[in-house]
Amino acid sequence: MTDLVTAGEAALRFSPPQGERIETASDFAAHVGGPESNVAVAAATLGLDAAWLSKLPDSALGRRIVGDLRRGGVRTGVVWAETGRASTAFVERSGRGNGTVVADRDDAVVTTMTPDDLPLGVVREAETLFVSGATPARSETLLETTAALLEVATEAGTTCAFDTRFEATGLDPDTARELYDRLLDAVDVLFVDEADAEAVFDLDGEVVPAAHSLRTRYDCQAVVVTREGRGPAIGLQGEEIYEVPAFETETRDPSGTHDAFVGGVLSGRHRGGGMKEALTEGAATAALKRTVVGDVVVGSRADVEAIRDG
Repeated sequence: MTDLVTAGEAALRFSPPQGERIETASDFAAHVGGPESNVAVAAATLGLDAAWLSKLPDSALGRRIVGDLRRGGVRTGVVWAETGRASTAFVERSGRGNGTVVADRDDAVVTTMTPDDLPLGVVREAETLFVSGATPARSETLLETTAALLEVATEAGTTCAFDTRFEATGLDPDTARELYDRLLDAVDVLFVDEADAEAVFDLDGEVVPAAHSLRTRYDCQAVVVTREGRGPAIGLQGEEIYEVPAFETETRDPSGTHDAFVGGVLSGRHRGGGMKEALTEGAATAALKRTVVGDVVVGSRADVEAIRDG
C-alpha cells in the first residue's frame, strides 16, 4: 500500500543567482516545483512511500521533472504525451520571499489529463490522497479529473486531503468558492490559509471559529489553518484544538515552505500521532525547507527531528 499519493502539475522553474534579475542574469539554476510534487517530496523525506501522478510531454523537460522527483525519493506515475509542453517559470528568489515570477504554463499538456490517464489502482490502495486547489483551477478537464480522483479515493476508503491554495488558483473569490464547493465534501483533511478563509469565505474573525465553520461547511474530519509567514498553525480535529508555532531557522529560500509543512503534517498523521504531533512535524519540516534553495525540502527525517527536538 502506498502511504501517500498526490496528483497534479509540476513546473521546471529557472532562477538567477540570488540578488540578480531575470533580465540581466546569464546563469540560471533549474528546480522542479508544484504543490502536489513538493508535498510528495516532503513526505518521502520523512520516510513515507510517496507517489506523484501527472501527465508530461515525452521531452527533455518532462524527463527532467520526473528525474528530479525520483531523486527526491518519490515514485512517479506519469502518462507521457507525444506532443505538448511542460510548464515552466522564471523566478527571482530572495530570503524574504519570491520576487518576480514569470510563469509560462498556458496549454501545458497536464491540463488535458483525464482519469483514464492515471493508474487509479494506486489511489484505491493508498492510505492518503492529496491534491491542491491549484490543479483543478488549471482547466475544466483537470477539475473533472480531480473530482473523479476524490470520488475513487472516497469509495476505496482512502483518506482525502486538500489544500485550498487560493492564491495559486488565479481565480476570483466567487469562482474559487464554487470550485471548492464542488470538491470539498469529499475531503477528510482540509488545509486552508487564514488569508484564503478571509478572501474566499469571508471568515475574517478568530481563527478557531473559522476552522469550525469550514469543518461544518464541508463535514471534514480535520481542518488545519496556516498563517502567512511564520505564524502558528491551528489544527482542529474532533474536540481537540492545537496551536503550534513555527521553528526558527535561517531562511535561504522560502519557496515551497507551505508545501513542506503540509507534507510534514500528513507524515505525522500517517505515523499515528495526534493533531499536535502532526502540526509539530509539519512545522519542523517547513523550518528545514527554509534552509534549502529550491522548491522542495532536502534532507532526512533525522534533520527534521533535530529541529523538532532541538
